[in-house]
Parts: sequence; C-alpha cells; structure tokens
Amino acid sequence: MLFLVSDIFGRTPALEAIGRQLSENVPDIGIIDPYQGVDLQFETEAHAYKHFMDRVGLKNYQSILTDYLTPSAPDRVLIGFSVGASAIWGISGRPPFRHIKKAFCFYGSQIRNETGIHPLSDMEFIFPKQESHFDVDDLIGRLSAKSRVTCTKADGLHGFMNELSSYFDPVCYDKYIRYLKTSLKLQELSAS
Repeated sequence: MLFLVSDIFGRTPALEAIGRQLSENVPDIGIIDPYQGVDLQFETEAHAYKHFMDRVGLKNYQSILTDYLTPSAPDRVLIGFSVGASAIWGISGRPPFRHIKKAFCFYGSQIRNETGIHPLSDMEFIFPKQESHFDVDDLIGRLSAKSRVTCTKADGLHGFMNELSSYFDPVCYDKYIRYLKTSLKLQELSAS
C-alpha cells in the first residue's frame, strides 16, 4: 500500500491527482493529512501555514502518521511533501517505521532540526535547489552520511510538486511523477 502524506494544505484535489497518476503502478493508495480528509481550501500558503501551526503542529502530525503505521499492515511505501516529509522523518527511527518498505520525502525543511535520527527503513529525500532558511547542500551532506538515506536536489523550489504552491513547477512535477512511477514499479517488482 502507498500513502501520500500531505503538506500544510492537507487533502486537496491536487494531491488526489498525484494519487491518480501513481495508481497505475500501485492500485491501493491512501492519503494521510492533518485535517481528517477535509479540504479546507486555504486562500494562501501563509493562511495554510498559520492554520497548521495553530491547530496541528509537527509533533501532532507525527502522531497522526504513527497511527496509520500499524504492524498489521507491513510493506507500505510513503511519499511525503513538505511538513508531511518532515513528519515521516520525525518518526523514521521509531518501531512502527520498521514496517515501511521505503519513504520518498519531498522538500521536508523541518528535517534540518532533527538530524540525529537514524531511520529504520530506506528513505529518499528530494530537496529543492535552495531554501531561504538553511543551506540545502549542508543538510544533504549530513543526511547522506547516514545508512538507508539517499538525497538528491531538484531544479525546483520548495512546493514544486503542489499546484497550490506559488513555487509549483510543472516541469519538475512531471519529472518526479515519472520518477515515482518508475520507482514504485521497481518496488513492486522487488516484492515479487
């Protein structure tokens, strides 16, 4: 099973569209979001960020994510975006994460605050070409030194996979949708 772990916008038609595009390789796709599946239709990213920070927060989002990762459902693949990627990273050293086959984490900027984690499953980070609050190359260097972790840097900026983001980049989006389709197909083949 594949779970998409949303950013601060939560479950949106844009995120559901990613799920539909990936469903040809993985028929069983779920969405984990901080708002219990309700599309809050935020007017701006700033509004979405404030709502997330005031009403949920990263630690609570990690708890929501942990609740989905029961040992009775092994071999899950996670794809997280922004705060969803950071939530994945935040629990990646905990026992429930042992049952994760692989996690793909897109531009999880809060990861920089928890670099002491040692993940129990394979993780792949796709960072933007730059971030305004920290040095992406430095973080990539620190994470790449860990076992089970690989890092790459995309040509886009933070939010390039989300049509609702001011930094949405259709070229990067298409590139990484193709990449995920190929990677998920390889995950499927390696399970056979």
